[in-house]
Amino acid sequence: MSVEQLAAKSGCVSPNVQIDADELRQAICQTPRGRYTITSFATEKGKRDWLDSAQSYGGAYLVGNRWAVIASPDLLSSLHGQLGGQMETTQGH
Repeated sequence: MSVEQLAAKSGCVSPNVQIDADELRQAICQTPRGRYTITSFATEKGKRDWLDSAQSYGGAYLVGNRWAVIASPDLLSSLHGQLGGQMETTQGH
């Protein structure tokens, strides 16, 4: 799914696109439920490389096919019902 499709499916009507590159697109969503970041990737390998790097900082991620959402664990739990994917939580260094 694209950033826009993920945003719409999650209830974010105005995603604020921060990065629009060939390898990834990233947008910030602010909804009554909270703030979260949606990233879509051109390839599954690109997603995995990005996650490997991002997870060194710790945090919670909802991860699907060529996309990831970053938010608080509670918000990700809520978004999981709408977007699917799987939850990943890591501790930073």
